[in-house]
Amino acid sequence: MEALEQKNTEGRPDDKPTEVPLLDAPVPDAPDAPDADQEADPNADPGADPRQAARRAAGRSARQAARQAKPKPAREPAPELPYAQVVLALELSHLDRAFDYLVPTELDADAQPGVRVRVRFAGQLVDGFVISRAAESGFAGRFEWLQKVVSPLPVLTPEILDLARTVADRYAGTLADVLRLAVPPRHASAEKTPAKLLDAGPDKPVDGAPWGVYGGGREFIKALQRKTEPKLPRAVWTCLPATDWATAIATAMHAVATDAVVLPEPDPAPMQAQAQVPVHVQATASEEAATSEEVPDPDVIADDPTDPALPDPDLPTDYDIDPENLRDLDDDRYSDAATSETPKQTTEIVSEPTSIATADPLHVPGRGALAIVPDHRDLARLDAALTEIAGPGHHVVLSEELGPAKRYQNWLAVLRGDVKMVIGTRSAMFAPVADLGFVTVWDDGDDLHAEPRAPYPHVREVLLLRAHATGAAALIGGYTCTAEGAQLVESRWAYPLTAFRSTVRAKSPLIRTSGEELEKERDPAAAAARLPNLAWRTARAALDDGPVLIQVPRGGYAPSLACIRCRKHARCNHCHGPLELTSGHAMASCLWCGRPAGGWRCDGIVNERPCGGDRFRMLAIGVQRTAEELGRAFANTKVISSAQDTVLSQVSDKPALIVATPGAEPVADGGYAAALLLDGWSLLARRDLRSGEEALRRWLNAAALVRPGTEGGKVVIMAEPGLAPVQALVRWDPVWHARRELTDRGELHYPPLARVAELTGTPAAVAEELSLLRLPEAAEILGPVAVDVPRSDERAAQKADARAGKNADRLGRGERPEKPKPAEERPRQQLHRALVRVPRRLGGDLSAAVREAQGVRSARKAEEWVRVRIDPVQIG
Repeated sequence: MEALEQKNTEGRPDDKPTEVPLLDAPVPDAPDAPDADQEADPNADPGADPRQAARRAAGRSARQAARQAKPKPAREPAPELPYAQVVLALELSHLDRAFDYLVPTELDADAQPGVRVRVRFAGQLVDGFVISRAAESGFAGRFEWLQKVVSPLPVLTPEILDLARTVADRYAGTLADVLRLAVPPRHASAEKTPAKLLDAGPDKPVDGAPWGVYGGGREFIKALQRKTEPKLPRAVWTCLPATDWATAIATAMHAVATDAVVLPEPDPAPMQAQAQVPVHVQATASEEAATSEEVPDPDVIADDPTDPALPDPDLPTDYDIDPENLRDLDDDRYSDAATSETPKQTTEIVSEPTSIATADPLHVPGRGALAIVPDHRDLARLDAALTEIAGPGHHVVLSEELGPAKRYQNWLAVLRGDVKMVIGTRSAMFAPVADLGFVTVWDDGDDLHAEPRAPYPHVREVLLLRAHATGAAALIGGYTCTAEGAQLVESRWAYPLTAFRSTVRAKSPLIRTSGEELEKERDPAAAAARLPNLAWRTARAALDDGPVLIQVPRGGYAPSLACIRCRKHARCNHCHGPLELTSGHAMASCLWCGRPAGGWRCDGIVNERPCGGDRFRMLAIGVQRTAEELGRAFANTKVISSAQDTVLSQVSDKPALIVATPGAEPVADGGYAAALLLDGWSLLARRDLRSGEEALRRWLNAAALVRPGTEGGKVVIMAEPGLAPVQALVRWDPVWHARRELTDRGELHYPPLARVAELTGTPAAVAEELSLLRLPEAAEILGPVAVDVPRSDERAAQKADARAGKNADRLGRGERPEKPKPAEERPRQQLHRALVRVPRRLGGDLSAAVREAQGVRSARKAEEWVRVRIDPVQIG
């Protein structure tokens, strides 16, 4: 922990070391807790012997007198570095800084930087972390003592502390909020029992064949193996359909972490191979050209076109790089090298993919690798692939599903450096991987990567910050490409890893739309039908060869209802939530409060008269109703559902209809024979800035599970063929759509080319927050406007209110709030939302302004909450 000990003792650059505040009056030490038998037992037998009770009372009095007569031993500060800076687990914004405490001699050995401690703050015992020790303090008042070292194990590393500070500043949150996400709760028994890891066998050689089909893919693996370089490559990867993404990621992680490194020499390119395989030309720079580069501020990552680790400035920014233009590529400059001199270049042609295992291995120490995936099913696939490629015992899994004890054991194994490769879901993005050399996130557009707890960081952004700070390699991958990924490439912070069009056409299925002109002539009702003739014929023919996937956007049975007379949305008479049908025989009920809608009457207006309708029509059809309909349409065919609580991971290659919601599609052995993407309008009609991008992502993820078109794989989508997301799906060109989306958002001043702060709360609270903001001149304020907040968000807001009240109460500044009422018993909250946006280069100023305003409201003891989200995933 030497690096942490040598850090500046200031909590933040603009803060001085701060003594624990005495809010209104000096806070005396709390008296010792009384013995358990000091209180009368309310359940004692009334007929007990009075003499025995008298003896007990006399004993208590004697013990109390002895305690009062015994003087407390004088505490002496540690002889060296007597002051400890402690970050407290308080979520009040105006207390977001480190506080100085005196370290007594008895805790001197254990109170090292990074350990958990308990300290007294305003008369209450509070948890915290020691972040540094110092010989002096800038405060001359009375100091409190460290009360307890919870565990002598340093769990907060210097890299994670710096990362937490950066994330807190980036997302206008507090350091305590980020540390709550970064360091899991202590599990005492797990801390005493190390994780039982499998015996790691010898390192296997690296085989880069999975990357040979991508332009620059083999060079990417070779660059990863150069572990001694200060900077490593960064890329945005568009994965081919009908390929195993888990194997490719496992190969990249193994290339970084293994000690048995192989640096391959490419085979000569025969003329016959050149006709079949795209030729990649790699230009390598001299070692002198890859030595020094100043690291820009993390908040402007991907904003500066001269940011390091980028292709040659003369390289066209087109994603489909022609092989002839690859002669200008510089493999070392794909890493973080950039100089003012033109490096010497040597041309090397790489053609037919060859096994890297054929070269002689070199013994170079491996570095740490971290991979984050959206959910447990993806985690299981990556776990199996990594075990197959690297062997057992070389990696650990971090996931909430492991349980507190097992997860904490695995986390401690990472902290101790017992393993180099770590895979996990969102909670693992702060894993303390030693000597981090590679970070990757799969399917970065999945909303599961957005943390639902304050300060709401996104996995992609956190990993990019880690890569930027540590010089680690970074890989952003998925079947699709997000606007954020396109922006990383356009700004030359990363370079694209895509296959050539001939390879994409060979791997992708045949995709058709139900609204194309030929089908309209055959079936005029095809555009309006939920299952048109084209889809029915495709599914019927494909069932002869294997399973067919049916993707349904909505779960449940009928999640949205309307009055059959006036078409007004049906809402609950109690809480005004939407009504739904849970089955074909059930009564309509409220989606929010769960109350049955018996005796429901429509309150709409028809011809200036009350509607009064009492019957429903289904506005949206869920996966359960779809399965019923398909069971009748395809008699004697097995129908399997995968949605909500019954999500399947894998199905066999036997003929069956697999009806699934987006994200719940199981993997079929040998791939699906066909896929039907129903209700495309439902995804495209979402009131969200990312509706087109999200619809394309869900469609591509489903279509990627289908066999290639050369093997008979087909996909039919029910959507308007002229829309940009549909066109991108038909051509399997997600990069084109991402670049188009990036351009449109730039013109509208939305992320990722702008930074947006979303402020949500009561009208008075939002107005107060806006009045406190000291924004740059280029800032724009949109709103405030009234928003319809789901009950889940209201419950989260109520928890935030209760937490703030609890913190105020423990500091003696307020009263503890009453016990929250159930959601259905509380009146509907009317919330307002305001958006504040600035150019991306001013993102740091926006976050600082919002943090300052939050701190002012916290110091004023504001009673109403304001939720702050920076660059939220959903804007709409």
